[in-house]
Amino acid sequence: MRRIGLLYDIHIVSELRSGYRQDGVEITETAIDKLNERDVDWTVVGGDLRTYITPTADSAETLATWEGDENNVHYRQDFVRAKELLDERLQEDYYIIRGNNDRPIDIYREVFPAKNYPLWFWFEDAGARFVFLDSNPHQGYHHLTETQNFVSAPQLSMLDRLMDRDPDIPTFVFIHAPLAKHPEVTEDWESGYRGSYYITANYPAVQRVLERGNTILVNSGHFFPDEGRGSNTVRGVTYALGRHLVRSGDPDERNAGDVRWMDVDTETRRAVVRYYDIGEDEEGVLATSSW
Repeated sequence: MRRIGLLYDIHIVSELRSGYRQDGVEITETAIDKLNERDVDWTVVGGDLRTYITPTADSAETLATWEGDENNVHYRQDFVRAKELLDERLQEDYYIIRGNNDRPIDIYREVFPAKNYPLWFWFEDAGARFVFLDSNPHQGYHHLTETQNFVSAPQLSMLDRLMDRDPDIPTFVFIHAPLAKHPEVTEDWESGYRGSYYITANYPAVQRVLERGNTILVNSGHFFPDEGRGSNTVRGVTYALGRHLVRSGDPDERNAGDVRWMDVDTETRRAVVRYYDIGEDEEGVLATSSW
């Protein structure tokens, strides 16, 4: 059996902006302590390592340059602080997938080099296959509301090859933006801002490839804590949607969201995703799947 930590949407802010009200460090420390307590074998850091909120201005024109900071000091230092926290606090290995806030890529790469932190990849462990996808393959200087979540063609090709190579091995997928609609959470996945921001744009194409193999469960994040959490099964594949661990602009633990972990047991052929709601101080089961 493998127990896998799911640490999504930590939204870390560097100490250069320590006076700014949004700082996910303390909430993330609580979440990591919970994963260590649960003895996870390894952890997926599921995107949005840093925040994308400007510290002094709200206009779109200043979001990319941090009020004239052409050297990207705030971007860089947010990533540095996030990495220090993960390295120092997590007791086991971790693997990163990017979220919509983790940009620009060239600055991300300074802290998380490609040799050690590929943007998408896969491996097999304890009789299961684990696939890590990047739903935000942009360089990333455009402002947040122009973001379009999608899975790139090279990633779809990788998935096709994996399903051709071994269509029977139980497969588990991690991605930042949802790969399925979740009507159990909200009915509106189409209009305006929600349609362009909340879901992976080419999710039907990704679903079709995943359904070619023995895909059991897909974990995603990206969803605000006050919107809720959910689980939805589409043509035999279970999609689990968690809540933001840290909501941008709110470092108060009373308003924090979920940290999750997933047990995968290939002997009993069962997987369970559990969550700990930090704000409510309660645990529960988010999703179960058997094969």
